[in-house]
Amino acid sequence: DAVVIMVGGTGTLDEATEILELKKHGHTDKPVVLLNTAGFYDGLKEQFRRMDDEGFLPRPLTDLVFFAEEPVGALAYLEESQGIV
Repeated sequence: DAVVIMVGGTGTLDEATEILELKKHGHTDKPVVLLNTAGFYDGLKEQFRRMDDEGFLPRPLTDLVFFAEEPVGALAYLEESQGIV
């Protein structure tokens, strides 16, 4: 199983940060993919990178979430790196 975060509103953002918190603290090992359709999450992606760069994440950002620009990229990541799909 995996979590794929798609374009959405504040509820989606709340659920996305909740799953990342669980993963950050080792409460889940499910892969998390953020589907950045048409650059929708560019600002969030930049903020996560800044948190990583400034040491606010206890694990590297790449261990927490994979950013895919298109659905095919999300599926390829899950197939290749996680053996899922």
